[in-house]
Amino acid sequence: LTRAGELLSRLKHLGIENVWRTVLEGALLEARAGNHVKARRVLKYLMHHVPWYGPLYLEAYKLEKNLGRSQEALEVVERGLRAIPRYGPLWFGAFRLCEELDHASRQFLLPLAMSMIDRATMCVSKEIIWKVHLEAAHMLERSAVEFLDCNTDPPAETVMDLSRKRFALTILTCPPNLRWKVWLASGRMEVAAGNADRA
Repeated sequence: LTRAGELLSRLKHLGIENVWRTVLEGALLEARAGNHVKARRVLKYLMHHVPWYGPLYLEAYKLEKNLGRSQEALEVVERGLRAIPRYGPLWFGAFRLCEELDHASRQFLLPLAMSMIDRATMCVSKEIIWKVHLEAAHMLERSAVEFLDCNTDPPAETVMDLSRKRFALTILTCPPNLRWKVWLASGRMEVAAGNADRA
């Protein structure tokens, strides 16, 4: 690690536009070594100087998320989405994070996650809209199944109906050759909910 630091320190006199990929590797090295403060500082520096590179935001988001800093991870995601709103992988990271935050606050209708889903449908390319709807269906399904035997408000069946509607949106927006996957996922959801005939 010390030797790697020495090699990286030689780059500080060069323009960041020429060495940013190597600096990013250095930040990831620091993160793997447990030097999170240093890694975070370098990633923030890179986000300022290389705002158009999507994977950079993903790495910064993962760092914060792995450290249990959900709010900070969400801030990184929002910063990335402002810079590159069409970058799909960042949206999908945001969905997972928002789902976790909703579950932590026992919001079974997933308002934060569904708001993020709705934002994504207006930004991502048409080729992946169906994947956004499919992700929404799976999130609502997980929420309904997790609380199936609980007396929740709203009832789990209401959340399951919302999941079914998202599966329908997925069918309407996905390529015809992939519709079988959506039907299969929908059938699995019904099995998990105990609806064998419907499945």
